[in-house]
Amino acid sequence: MLIMLYSHDSYGLGHIRRSLEIAQHLSDRIPHASLIMLTGSMQAHAYALPERMEYIKLPALTKDAGGQYCSRLLPHTIDITLRLRQRIILESVRNLRPDILLVDKAPAGIRGELLPALQFLKTKSPSTRIILGMRDIEDHPDHVQAEWTKSGIVPLLKNTYHAIFLYGSRAIYDPVKEYGLPRSIEQKVVSCGYVGRTQPDVSREDTRRDLALRSDRLVLVTPGGGNDGYPLLKAYVSMLKKRFASRRPNFDTLIVTGPLMSPEQHRRLQQAASPELALTVLDFTPRLYEYLTAADLVVSMGGYNTVVEILTANQRGIIVPRVHPRLEQYIRAERLAAHGLIDMMHPDQLTPTSLFKAITQSLQQPRPPRPEDIGIPLNGGANVSRAVTQLFMETQHMRTSTTLTNHPSEVLSRETLRMHHSTM
Repeated sequence: MLIMLYSHDSYGLGHIRRSLEIAQHLSDRIPHASLIMLTGSMQAHAYALPERMEYIKLPALTKDAGGQYCSRLLPHTIDITLRLRQRIILESVRNLRPDILLVDKAPAGIRGELLPALQFLKTKSPSTRIILGMRDIEDHPDHVQAEWTKSGIVPLLKNTYHAIFLYGSRAIYDPVKEYGLPRSIEQKVVSCGYVGRTQPDVSREDTRRDLALRSDRLVLVTPGGGNDGYPLLKAYVSMLKKRFASRRPNFDTLIVTGPLMSPEQHRRLQQAASPELALTVLDFTPRLYEYLTAADLVVSMGGYNTVVEILTANQRGIIVPRVHPRLEQYIRAERLAAHGLIDMMHPDQLTPTSLFKAITQSLQQPRPPRPEDIGIPLNGGANVSRAVTQLFMETQHMRTSTTLTNHPSEVLSRETLRMHHSTM
């Protein structure tokens, strides 16, 4: 059994970390499976891969100030880079013929780069099960509906994908309702829960000892990948300098800027690090979740992965979400704050003074309720592996059946799927 994961990884680290968490569960649960990931992440090499897993590196992309995709390192236009990525993806599925293709977030890939590979699988490898891993929130419903209509995503979900795994909770945010998805697509949705993290092997005490803390409290500050996180980190450092100019803070701070922050911005923050401020600055660490679980408070932006790690660790969190060019982070933070799981600060309200007040209040409060205790599941990785196993078993049974459409599904309601050339 070969499972192929597509993780476009254009902005930040969340996609690769979520995909690797899922891959770990797949590797653990399906010992006869081999896994291969198609990824554009610049940091894929820094993470330990699950057993029996390989990855194929796609040329890296990023977004410009207007939110448009562009090449990260290649001195070529986005069109040339995307054609290269598209060719690598197509040749990968053509030669490897995966049993399962699990697509993270982007049904058609970046600007349709996945469409030729999907068409090939539907026509030349019809036994391959094509699954979309849908993040809890994409954007404001008006924007999503307009973008999906323009890009032909709804027909693609209806006619090409065999299943849609929702990495979230419909009680928090229901994409079927919010995005106006038809019944034929809703029948394919499997609510897996948020993809929480496996607890680290290192104890909280050992991690704090490794960090050589100068106090008995630790604040972790991270904007995720770091592309647009400088305003948050700048405000935080300004807060430290303003409030603790004449005395050492009564808490330690670890800032992880993210590897995608510009070198100049990282340099400015690194220059502020000092024992007097009890401040340490790193650009990247594969141990981020260990540090997060060892902290007393996390200050971050509102990306999926960081927020879910805060929930998994039952951690105090102050979220300053991105609001441009998408509202995804803001909507997520707002919904979770309404359940008392995190605190949220709008970026327009971010100042050194407001940040100091929020941090002081948060450190004095007890930890939030555990998400599982209020009906918000975090075992998405385990549920994905179970659903993939059952889907594969159904497919094996259908291969031996004389009539494909007469086989009942125990997990997913499905129709006989057709590829509409107009969507490709």
